[in-house]
Amino acid sequence: MKFTVVTILPELIEPALVAGVVGRAREAGTITVDTVNPRDFTTDRHRTVDDSPYGGGPGMVMKAEPLLAAIERASEPPPPAQVVLPPAPDKLELTGDVEDITSTLRFNRAEPRDSTHDIASTRRFQRAASTIEHALENVDASIERVEAAIGGDLEALAPGEPAAAGATTAKGRAHRILLSPSGKPLTQGRVRELAALEHLVLVCGRYEGVDQRAIDLAIDEELSIGDYVLSGGELGALVIIDAVARYVPGVLGEATSVDDESFSAGLLEYPQYTKPAEVRGLAVPAVLMSGNHAAIASWRRQQSMQRTAARRPDLWRSFQPTKADNKLLPPLRARTHIALVHHPVVDRVGTVITTALTNFDIHDIARSSMTFGLAGYHIVTPITSQREKAQHIAGLWMGDEQGEHRAAALRLVRTADSIETVIANLTAEHGGTAPRVVATSARSTSFPAAPRRTSSELLAEATLDPAPLLILLGSGWGLADHLIPSVSRVLAPIEGGSDWNHLSVRSAGAVILDRLFGRPA
Repeated sequence: MKFTVVTILPELIEPALVAGVVGRAREAGTITVDTVNPRDFTTDRHRTVDDSPYGGGPGMVMKAEPLLAAIERASEPPPPAQVVLPPAPDKLELTGDVEDITSTLRFNRAEPRDSTHDIASTRRFQRAASTIEHALENVDASIERVEAAIGGDLEALAPGEPAAAGATTAKGRAHRILLSPSGKPLTQGRVRELAALEHLVLVCGRYEGVDQRAIDLAIDEELSIGDYVLSGGELGALVIIDAVARYVPGVLGEATSVDDESFSAGLLEYPQYTKPAEVRGLAVPAVLMSGNHAAIASWRRQQSMQRTAARRPDLWRSFQPTKADNKLLPPLRARTHIALVHHPVVDRVGTVITTALTNFDIHDIARSSMTFGLAGYHIVTPITSQREKAQHIAGLWMGDEQGEHRAAALRLVRTADSIETVIANLTAEHGGTAPRVVATSARSTSFPAAPRRTSSELLAEATLDPAPLLILLGSGWGLADHLIPSVSRVLAPIEGGSDWNHLSVRSAGAVILDRLFGRPA
């Protein structure tokens, strides 16, 4: 595979690629890395590659003309090897065995196996072999033509049609990437895709940026290696070379090494240990020394999932666990309960009240709970008749033979006279482990003593906690926070694009559940 870096500071590239995995791959000829300097395509005595921005502003902008010329040079395909054949004779007379004749036309490409060859000599040989590989392919084609002629096809020796100047196949076309903080984030998935290409041209910006016309005319995609700003794109180019090269066959000694690393399966890598078995009182986990390979694999998978959930909620949200994964780390949704609280809540002036139950409260939130795989939906009201009403309505739906899909949702409905009763019931169901209680509110000032969490942060925390999760939805004008001391976390308010913030409790509940358990769009 070939990498060409377009940079005004080529001296930053070479020293970083002489050692390690990439350095060995270069010596072996598995990958090649070249540089092209836009200054070599300037026309003034100062070799100027930047100028002041149109419209004013700080700093300088890289000029389009020298950059375009450098990218075009970097993108050029290698010159085709020239094989000159003698003119085709009127009559070809060859004697001897066909295999004897053709064998004299072939190259022995085997690597020298003399034990006196040291590693450096072997690598120099491999690099030289890679350099002439393109020529060898053309020679093979010529040999095939000679073999055909031996069989009597003299026209096979006629010269072929020359290729158009500058022509290249779609497979061999260089893919041009601009390293830019405005680009799409580089991911492991994109790295794998780039490794399937033959030639990457990595364009390194400098100063305040690059003239947009150069991007429009000569760049296939823009990539960013993170949400921070560097002095130039050279470090980003080195990151891409290192990441992509690891997927090139022959670069890593162990082919499965890439698959086990962080991000390869959408997860962070598990913890690693080596000898000695104990360091300053910290021992290697016993499972890693058990010799039980299945147990070790399960432990590593579980550690990867736990580490990802804790450190990278964004990755965890996109991760799709298998059935085996769910056994190692039971999904949070399966131990999550949601409660619609009718008391204690407040009215518009802050007075503590008890609100009335509606049919929609029962039906709609039950359906949302079923959609996102929750374990239960609790209706909390101290009024006995209201609890009986909820049970009656749910029972009607469950008895409807034509509405089995709704019946399944309504089976999640439970009633309780208080939040404390719900907590006690869940604690008993989970072997004495009390639920983590999370409040919701449209007011940013509610529950001031409880830590505020985004949906992603709560998902990361609760995933690693074996305790059940209880989410409280307040009816009326919201939960009476001073009367609910069991709350340990509060979700950040749902905010739209306007100052109007009065979603119905049913709508708010659906949004919250989607943010926690919905699949990314």
